[in-house]
Amino acid sequence: MSVHNFRSIFTLVVFLVAEYLVILPVYIPISSRITSIFKRRSNNVEKEHYNWTLPLDFHTAPVVAVLILLAAQCIHGEEVRKGIVGSDGVEPLNVMALFISLAYMVISVDKAGFLRFLAFWVATRSGSSGIRLYIAIYTFFFALGVVVGNDPVILSGVPFLAYFTREMEISPPTAWIFAQFVIANIASAVLVSSNPTNLVLSGAFSISFFTYTAKIIVPVLIAALVTLPTLIFLFRSPELIPREMKRITLSPRSVLVDPFGGIFGAVILVLTLVTLVATSFLHPQVYLVTVPPAVIVFLRDLVYDLRNYRKRDPSSTIDPEKESETLPPPPFPSERVNPQEQSGTTTPRDPKEEATPSRLHRMFPTVISVLKLMPFSLVLFSFSMFILIQGLVVTGWVQVWSSWWAVWANRTGPVGAVFGMGLISCILCNLFGTNIGATILLARVLQLWIEASHPPPRIKDAAIFALALGSNYGAFTFSFPASLAGLLWKRLLFAKGIVVTMGQFAKLNLLPIAVAMATSSAVLVAQVYIIHK
Repeated sequence: MSVHNFRSIFTLVVFLVAEYLVILPVYIPISSRITSIFKRRSNNVEKEHYNWTLPLDFHTAPVVAVLILLAAQCIHGEEVRKGIVGSDGVEPLNVMALFISLAYMVISVDKAGFLRFLAFWVATRSGSSGIRLYIAIYTFFFALGVVVGNDPVILSGVPFLAYFTREMEISPPTAWIFAQFVIANIASAVLVSSNPTNLVLSGAFSISFFTYTAKIIVPVLIAALVTLPTLIFLFRSPELIPREMKRITLSPRSVLVDPFGGIFGAVILVLTLVTLVATSFLHPQVYLVTVPPAVIVFLRDLVYDLRNYRKRDPSSTIDPEKESETLPPPPFPSERVNPQEQSGTTTPRDPKEEATPSRLHRMFPTVISVLKLMPFSLVLFSFSMFILIQGLVVTGWVQVWSSWWAVWANRTGPVGAVFGMGLISCILCNLFGTNIGATILLARVLQLWIEASHPPPRIKDAAIFALALGSNYGAFTFSFPASLAGLLWKRLLFAKGIVVTMGQFAKLNLLPIAVAMATSSAVLVAQVYIIHK
């Protein structure tokens, strides 16, 4: 299929512009004539001074790109349908149902304080040695990341580390926060359910959950082992990792907000993950496995909130959401900052507007606080990316890139396939709308390559699992938008008064990503030669 035509070129340009806006958002000022209408209707004096803007960013740019391509007739309804319902083994609806279901269970467990309880429990039993404590926390975050994925580790780990480093008088906390971010994204490669990118790959290539984990776990474990001394060397200054530290006096039990809810949710989550792996050989619709447990946890949270609501004074002015987010008062409040707070502005609301939400907050503090943290924006973004990639397929671009990859793989064999795909995927995570966008695109490239070239199993596995490594490890490369985890990590750190610049992020990640990717790639090469003799 030729790409030397207006339709193909325009589709590629729109796709690239959308990806650029995901990385570097643009805010378009809205005409004062339009905003004045809304300002006059508002009784809020401060709103009179607002300069309203239309954001073109992670949330809106891919959607606008899809609408532009539809208007230009570069894509049609069939591409939109395939981008939502799925095609060629990739089922976006199934992937998103699984991801959202697991996300609710994990966030519910975190809001109960259970994950922070585990973190404090590990820290209090690691003695006064700084190195030993660093290793213990690194190991804990790896184990937690394997089970729940990178986002929950960041969500619960950043507040813990902010409190921990402040109490231990470690300034700056660079060594600890970077260790958490690096190992969380290494660990998320192990289970299919730990990262949406893994879900995309398992669906695209019909890989069972058990087979995926069996083939990826050794390269990941070796990388985790080698990256630890790398981080200790990188942050070898005693100011960053003290040789001796005072013991943590805070009781781990004090961070538990809802002990029964935390244990209940954790048990349901573990049973769900075990069921996913055990039944993956049967290839069931994964939403049938994950949605019912999520509904059970959701209903349990509703009952818990209603029971507590009846016990307290309904007219109480205490904000239950903040109350539920607080670790041991007063030392460890969990703040969240919205974009307006970050820019130094606030938007007071009309009490009439807040009457209903405030009532809901009082009645269902746990459910509301969990829903506020749910990654719903990822759903629209992912569907838009699937549609855009489908547009690149029908206009011939993916076929072109697939032919380029075929030439490279034929000339370099398994070694070139592993190191080449690992490098490409890490780089594209920073350029193509987070690691999700890069994975969707590269999975389609590999699908067409396999259909056209019928590569040997050795090279096929090499390319697929190198992409699995790169799509996870790519999160700790050069930019925060390389992953949603990076954006979340930066925002939570900012809320805790910890600022990490893009330059610092890229500089301090350079050695860990080089070591982790090179180690995993070398192990993967050896593995495919051993398995496919």
